[in-house]
Amino acid sequence: MPAPSTDTPKPSQSKSIKELIEEQFVSGGLKLPVFNPVALELRQALQAESTMSMKDIADLIMKDQSLASHLLRLANSSFYGGLKRVDTVSAALVRLGMERVVNLAMVTSQLLAHTSKVDSIAPYMTALWSRSFVCANGGRWLAQETGYDDRAEEAFLAGLLHDIGELSLLKMLEKLSKDQSLSLALTDSLLNEILDSLHTDIGYRLMTKWQLPEVYARIARDHHAERFDEGDPLLIIIRLMDVLCRKLGVGQAADPEIELAAMPEAQILGLKDIKLAELEVLMEDVMAESNALLSA
Repeated sequence: MPAPSTDTPKPSQSKSIKELIEEQFVSGGLKLPVFNPVALELRQALQAESTMSMKDIADLIMKDQSLASHLLRLANSSFYGGLKRVDTVSAALVRLGMERVVNLAMVTSQLLAHTSKVDSIAPYMTALWSRSFVCANGGRWLAQETGYDDRAEEAFLAGLLHDIGELSLLKMLEKLSKDQSLSLALTDSLLNEILDSLHTDIGYRLMTKWQLPEVYARIARDHHAERFDEGDPLLIIIRLMDVLCRKLGVGQAADPEIELAAMPEAQILGLKDIKLAELEVLMEDVMAESNALLSA
């Protein structure tokens, strides 16, 4: 009679994918490139109104050479560059200002994070980056056009990070897919189900965990909610940008039948057809810039 097997199933084998994701989140499994440490430190210093000088910020950015080089490339792009090229982080700070450069550092860190070597996940990363970048730039423009100029950079960052829950989920699923004991088949239907059902909650909890301002956490949580705070202009702006991305097919199938002017968010912001048409044209240019950054 053969000896009984000493192999015992790993606990994770009997757990659902949702439980495995939750286990990663709670256990600190998010030590992943979702937020670049330097970009996060810059953002936290800025929101805390620290006494960091431009030299301090430049020195901090230069600690991460990959971040610094990509940031300079972005600062010299058609969207942000001036007539004269900038070759140093200090020069970028002088031209663009501290808050814009800190936001560009976050853009750069997010661009670098939206990659995957898992074939089933890589297209989702590209689609997510495009939506985030378009929402960021469109959010800034809408803030400026609807009387919230002083919150334009906040709108930019809110758009960039509102779907951070999707990025973190994709990173966790990428990690789980490499665990041979799980035999995890990441089909499109499974990926879409996980992202749709979990990304707002995970995004809110992740931002809270990283101590980002509550305004960004709320937007991550409520940008798809049926009920939402109509008195929160940044949330309204990002919700409208999400609808526009669906209409234009940014990182998803296009739905040209969507009437932006009929959306409650557009009505709350007082946006008419002409202004919304202008926004659509501008975002087509942003989509081209997004693709250029991905291929750079």
